[in-house]
Amino acid sequence: MRLAIDIGNTNIHIGVFEEDYLQSAHTVSSGHLLQSNFTETPDPAIFSRAQAIILASVNPSAEASVLEYLGKHSRAPVYRIGKEIPVPIPILTESPEMVGVDRLVNAIAAFEKTKTWTIVVDAGTAITIDGINEKGAFLGGIIAPGLETSSKALHHATALLPLIPIHKPKNIVGKNTEEAIQSGVYWGTIGMVSHLIDMMRYEMKTQPAVIATGGNAALLAQEIPAIATILPHLTLEGIHLAYKMNLALQQPH
Repeated sequence: MRLAIDIGNTNIHIGVFEEDYLQSAHTVSSGHLLQSNFTETPDPAIFSRAQAIILASVNPSAEASVLEYLGKHSRAPVYRIGKEIPVPIPILTESPEMVGVDRLVNAIAAFEKTKTWTIVVDAGTAITIDGINEKGAFLGGIIAPGLETSSKALHHATALLPLIPIHKPKNIVGKNTEEAIQSGVYWGTIGMVSHLIDMMRYEMKTQPAVIATGGNAALLAQEIPAIATILPHLTLEGIHLAYKMNLALQQPH
């Protein structure tokens, strides 16, 4: 059994892989990691049973806590994408070392499924929209605030605007402050992502497949026809696939 762990800004996702297939996935809040000690997972004993653990992290403080926990509760070797495990695809950006590993493993998993030009939309704390060419190389992409991040930014940057949960508003024109914020954040995000997909398609000079993942993927997909596929565990699958690809590269030919 192998564990793939995606350490994000808001949540930590844990995938249990048996025979190269994802058997189950669990989520722990990054902010409550030290208090929970992964007891939110249905079976915390998965850590002691794991034969290998593969990490991808964009949250250094949470990563340190995860590594400390694993050091106490698992004897399995721990491999970090971008450190012990090199990223096994070309990265066609100005500073490849600065690209978030979550974006790169998404690209690996997405191309494994499409084998063609692809756009990956990851809708979480941030929204990333990334391009992959027909050879599986990472082209770069776009980073924008996610739905909840936009709502929090309005609240923290103003004196009077409240912090409210974001969901689809009944009307475009809000009749009170809460409705106005919901409409602006919700439809503003939908319009932004839809337009950016169109602009990326134009710049890529092709009609790539469009895959969405992340906590708000389903919400975006129901409003944006260009999003053809939702893969909620794309990042976990990419982490595990990066590990497998590196194992294959190490085999004698």
